Amino acid sequence: MNENEPFVELDLTISDRAREWQRRARAFARRHALPLGRELDVMSAEDAVAPGSPYFEFLSKARSEGFLHLTAPPEFGGLGLSRLEEYLVLEELATGDAGLATSLFIAPLAYQFVYNFGSSRLVDELARPFYTGQRPEWSSCFAITDSRHGSDMMAAHTPSLAVPGGDLTAREDGDGWILDGRKAPWASCTATATHALVCCTIDSSNLARGGIAVVPLDLDGVTRGEPLDKLGLRPMNQASLSFADVRIPKENLLVREDAYGKAMHTVHTVASASMALLAFGTGRAAYEGAVRYTAERVQGGKPLREHQATQMRLFSMFTKLEAARALTRATYVHNHDLIAMGKAGSLAHSCAAKVFTTETAFEVCDTASQLCGARATDRRGLRFSNGDVFYPEKLLRDAKSFKIADGENTLLALIGAAHLD
Repeated sequence: MNENEPFVELDLTISDRAREWQRRARAFARRHALPLGRELDVMSAEDAVAPGSPYFEFLSKARSEGFLHLTAPPEFGGLGLSRLEEYLVLEELATGDAGLATSLFIAPLAYQFVYNFGSSRLVDELARPFYTGQRPEWSSCFAITDSRHGSDMMAAHTPSLAVPGGDLTAREDGDGWILDGRKAPWASCTATATHALVCCTIDSSNLARGGIAVVPLDLDGVTRGEPLDKLGLRPMNQASLSFADVRIPKENLLVREDAYGKAMHTVHTVASASMALLAFGTGRAAYEGAVRYTAERVQGGKPLREHQATQMRLFSMFTKLEAARALTRATYVHNHDLIAMGKAGSLAHSCAAKVFTTETAFEVCDTASQLCGARATDRRGLRFSNGDVFYPEKLLRDAKSFKIADGENTLLALIGAAHLD
């Protein structure tokens, strides 16, 4: 292992092309994601989404480098990467800044749903302009969580955990649907999006009887809340969405109540594995920083890394990260491949990957902070001898946020347990 190849790749079958994309992503993460993520982290929530924000600079650079087209359909300029190759790229981007890497998941999501589930007219209206670069200013957000139903929304497709309710309702009205209600402030990328992928309730007797709609956010009756001033993952903005008698065409409801449970099962198997991937990047960044810091910092007359206590802590971090990486990568590729074949992914494995990897990332970030001592609490970061800066305090906040994102871990463990058979 070295600075350019921080992790030994155990899969010797990975192609030269995949390694090239991995190297490109690593360079992009260091050159753009890391510094812009740090810049956004210390900005106010309002300034981080204002015109001229570094957030828009990041999305523009990511688009120009091809990182917004990782999952694009081939006819719209997709890169044609395998799911393993995609995983390798995203891991590098997440190691640069997990909040910004999350934004790269979310930005194309509504348009991907339109391509998968929408009419040909809707594909031409929304998916094609986004992917082909005709509308480079477009991006999407994903609004799952209701104000009164947090992790309930992720558990709705699990019969033993399903509950009634729903804060945002969809009512069929002639040739369209009327949306009424509010989504919680945790909707990812809402403050900067032009389109929303929205989970809504059609039959309030059960949250599993819902729908998924694509909604242009410039429609009358749509209101965004103030950007959330939050603990971690601050480069990825979040805000609430309110809908007051918002009319959408019938075809904009991409998934109806009879298909909603299966669709949300698919969303969950992908989302939890993706959260695990992103959290792994956070833990890996903390580990790599700790290795460098303990090699340079002298205490007790020698570098910290030469003390046995430090060596044991670093090895523990390394071991846990490798285990988390193996589970997460296998689950991510397996579930995506099953879904591509029209089959259901393993929710038990996806929940296991998310819970185990986010807990591991938090533990690794905490240990990295302990190894750095009081310097870890300085929000200005730790500067290495070559000028690079390490931000253990930020990484610890980001890792904590992943334990809650897309379902609190204890609830996800219950969901996973319900799908063991």
